[in-house]
Amino acid sequence: MKRRFLFFTIGLFILTMGVALIIKSGLGASAWDALAVGESNMFGFTVGTAVFINGIVLIGLNALIMKKKPDVLAAGSILVIGLLIDFWLLVVFNNYAPGMLVNQLVALASGILTMGLGIAIYLQAKFPASPMDTLMVAIHTRFGLNLRNSRIISEGFALSLAFLFKGDIGIGTIIVTLTLGFVVQYSFPIFEQLFEKKTVGKAAVSAD
Repeated sequence: MKRRFLFFTIGLFILTMGVALIIKSGLGASAWDALAVGESNMFGFTVGTAVFINGIVLIGLNALIMKKKPDVLAAGSILVIGLLIDFWLLVVFNNYAPGMLVNQLVALASGILTMGLGIAIYLQAKFPASPMDTLMVAIHTRFGLNLRNSRIISEGFALSLAFLFKGDIGIGTIIVTLTLGFVVQYSFPIFEQLFEKKTVGKAAVSAD
């Protein structure tokens, strides 16, 4: 359990750093983060607070779609994610604002890389996924659609709301959508092997 918690914590720490870098690039964020930025600008609360509020709403929506009780543990995950996003945006990168396009692209690329690595790491813990990711699974399970189409629907829903709330939508939004999955796909097996290797090794030592 300690190892799972360690992977979960480190993963979220890296994941949220990536989210902050993508937002700070000024080129556009992923659909759900673009929505949070739009809500932050419109209502005056922090981006992390917007992420948490959206997560709570989605927990209820996911429960409604799946016809199950709300996943209370997921609320804890999205709370931590919201707090960490605000930590990166308001403390670490508070004065960071790349002006030149090349610097913006570096920030965007760095954000995509770290966000993807963070996702690959935190998923190893097999704790409740973020409500945003769970929505895709809920649509897939409830309506019998494949994961690709379920992802398109969930991202399209977020993007529509982001447009409505004048969110942070730009070329970066498209780039993140097209590339983030590849980073997760290629890095996930690496951390999976690392997690399983250490876990098996620890179990062997305990047995001895």
